[in-house]
Amino acid sequence: MAERILTMPLRAAAALILTIALTTGCSAMHGDPKNPEKNPHPVKRYEVTATVDSPGPWDSVKGVVFFDVVNAECVPQDTFTGGRNVPNTSYDFEMVPIGRNTWRGYFYRDALRDDDYFGKGVCHWDATQVAPDFKVDGVGFGSSQLVDEALGSPQTDYFRKSDLSEQVKDLDSAPAFSVTRPEYKKNPDGFFPVTLTIKEANP
Repeated sequence: MAERILTMPLRAAAALILTIALTTGCSAMHGDPKNPEKNPHPVKRYEVTATVDSPGPWDSVKGVVFFDVVNAECVPQDTFTGGRNVPNTSYDFEMVPIGRNTWRGYFYRDALRDDDYFGKGVCHWDATQVAPDFKVDGVGFGSSQLVDEALGSPQTDYFRKSDLSEQVKDLDSAPAFSVTRPEYKKNPDGFFPVTLTIKEANP
């Protein structure tokens, strides 16, 4: 190869060397875990139903699905702490009204393409949490639920009606409460529920 390059014009030889370098470099490159590629043929489709019994209308409603790499061994350990910076990401999906207080949307659990980002084996993505996002005046009402817990079993969080009326202007999202919280037990009539259910759907 070296003899052939020496007999070429200088410009042609430089182009050949650049081509070889790019080809060799590309074979060692991996994807970007901060911007994972989408799966071109997802098949694991899920239906999300959210019901909110609120005292007022909403400016917007959407769903958010959170993805995590679920096999941490594909991520290198920090040499100092021993921890692993496991990749995660999220994206929005449409929720449309299907009743007076109910919205529905869909996401794909296998929406992201698995990849070997660090040279330690293929990292596997999975949808781990889903959140309905009911928003008014820039404040969101809706907490994330674990996909496997909400799968076929409704999960409910509660929000203070006072936060809705006062619009908690200093917050991006209002705090969620469970029925076990002292604040809820003390005054359940001062709260409204947001219930989320997930089930498998046809592709």
